[in-house]
Amino acid sequence: MSDAAAAEWLLFEGGPPRKLQSWLGLVRAGEAHVTRRALLAVTIGWLPLVVLTAIRGDLLRADRANSFILDFGTHTRFLIATPLLVLAESVCVYRLAAIARQFVRSGLIAEADRFRYEQAVSSTRRLTNSTVAEIAALVLAYGLIAMFLLMRMSVDVPLWRGTVSGGALTPSPAGWWSILVSTPILLILLLGWLWRICLWTRFLWLMNRIELRLIPAHPDRAAGLKFVCISLEGFTPLAFAIGVIGAGPVINRVLHYGASPLDFKYQIVGVVAFVLALFAGPLLLFARRLLHEQHRGILEYGGLTARLGDQFERKWVVMRQALNKGALEVPDFSAMTDLNSITANVYTMYTLPLDLKRLILLAGATLVPFLPLVLLVAPLNVILKKVVDVLL
Repeated sequence: MSDAAAAEWLLFEGGPPRKLQSWLGLVRAGEAHVTRRALLAVTIGWLPLVVLTAIRGDLLRADRANSFILDFGTHTRFLIATPLLVLAESVCVYRLAAIARQFVRSGLIAEADRFRYEQAVSSTRRLTNSTVAEIAALVLAYGLIAMFLLMRMSVDVPLWRGTVSGGALTPSPAGWWSILVSTPILLILLLGWLWRICLWTRFLWLMNRIELRLIPAHPDRAAGLKFVCISLEGFTPLAFAIGVIGAGPVINRVLHYGASPLDFKYQIVGVVAFVLALFAGPLLLFARRLLHEQHRGILEYGGLTARLGDQFERKWVVMRQALNKGALEVPDFSAMTDLNSITANVYTMYTLPLDLKRLILLAGATLVPFLPLVLLVAPLNVILKKVVDVLL
């Protein structure tokens, strides 16, 4: 594989904390070891909390709200979301790289503009491996934690984390591990994905600046750009991870403090809206271009259809050309039918390279972690009875 081709495939394989992992020998060129790194994230971020709380007697307490084992917010963050953010690389990174290559493989970029595409690939790859971004993510992660420690704490902080006096938190050993190790790992991984998404958005913006050879009558009804929509499938594991992070604290509030699941409906809607905006938002960069192509297509293909229709009408309607058994096999009819079908694609063309099914998939992945709340609103036997009533 040439260096240029390798750069395309590794386009988004990087970002915080990639350099740190490389320095530790966890990843090598062409060897991501995502499963190994995901297990290591759990081993470092979650397992020590189990050990430290067990030693201190906080693993399972009589007061359930203060037990580590029943702190669903912690488990969703460090046992599920953190490794999932690592595993998502095996799906998302290569999906985005394949989409980037498709701009050239599909013929959208003329040979004269090929150098601009290669410049976009080169600059994206350079930014993906940016040391500055790596350091910034580390500083920002611990900066956010410092802000958290300086905030006035709520009395609802579970005791396994530490004690709150005068609004100040005095962390327990497990609390310190959570603050200094577990949470920074999660935050750096999240910031790393945010950096990749920023670079993905920048790459699409650079592609949009090129004079792409779009076809208004393309059967994908997006002038040949519909392929960028499959990025949403690649982002599905991330959507699920974000949903998991949002659902954990809500489940805690409902189970331990008697809150109603319905009290969080706007929060849940907000999480879904955030996910859709984060992952589908970059595709809106092509909206103006597609609208222009639709207008151009309506004028050009509409004019062509009108001219051919006029000739067809003059020959077969106005002149009353004789019809016989073989009339429908005349090329005139076939040509008119084909052109009408092509022109219909123009008039029904989307001005956004989005797919409703993929948007629903993304929203559904975000909502799945909130499903346990349904069981808290209505008992399982009631839900099953309603399902049986509907089916029977």
